[in-house]
Amino acid sequence: MGIFKDSIKKLLMISVLLFSTSDAFAKTVVLVHGFMTDGMYWRNSGFTVPLLRAGYADGGSYTFSPWGMMIPRPIGKPANVFYTVNLPSETNLQTQEAILAQYLNHIYTQRQEPITLLGHSAGGLVSRLYLLDPYRVPINGLITIAAPHLGTPAANVAYLAGNSPIGMMASMVGGDSLQDARGLFSDLKEEKPGNFLYWLNHQRHPDIFYASVIRKNASISRPNKFDYIVPPMSQDMNNVWALKGRSAVALSDDSHSINGKDGLIALDILWRIP
Repeated sequence: MGIFKDSIKKLLMISVLLFSTSDAFAKTVVLVHGFMTDGMYWRNSGFTVPLLRAGYADGGSYTFSPWGMMIPRPIGKPANVFYTVNLPSETNLQTQEAILAQYLNHIYTQRQEPITLLGHSAGGLVSRLYLLDPYRVPINGLITIAAPHLGTPAANVAYLAGNSPIGMMASMVGGDSLQDARGLFSDLKEEKPGNFLYWLNHQRHPDIFYASVIRKNASISRPNKFDYIVPPMSQDMNNVWALKGRSAVALSDDSHSINGKDGLIALDILWRIP
């Protein structure tokens, strides 16, 4: 019962923060996962349950295999649909964006309508990088959840560890993530002149709808409700130089991972995207 009340409070808060238009909402949504997860993460976490209950169809998951792009089985053309994608989440953001672009091109040929991107953690940055792609398909909105728009100290530490004897030793005993993800950690390092995020955050972004779901980290005494990965300030797109004042904001007191309550928050935002 407490979880239900908490979810209702979140929805009421978002209703104040976001301008509501009753006849406009996102119809085609693509969910972009973060580091060391995949498309099924959205389903297994319970995130997609509120979308399904609200009438969105599950369009399936796009992925790549040695034989090329694997396309979900067609489900007709439902009015509202979400798709998930599988990205090589340990590679750098540019590589992930190039693969996401191929998925979105195919989705757009099927739907022929603007797409809303919804990215969790590093998936939010992959999605935002796609907005700068000169060959992008029409995008009407970007929602990010706990995304490191200004970078994260965790990436600084992981990058240094991956380039140290510790990272080499981990690789020798089968712990390859530190080594394999060095390019990604470099992209996610805290923003400063000369690095990737500084470049990304100073590029002109398209005039679309933006919303940031931010873990507010009210008290470190509640470790199961604290985001230790990305600081709240970094999760707010209003702190991005190129997006100041352009992002709606919704606050959440959960940890870095996504869950069903995030699905409720996202659904309320999706209903407000023109």
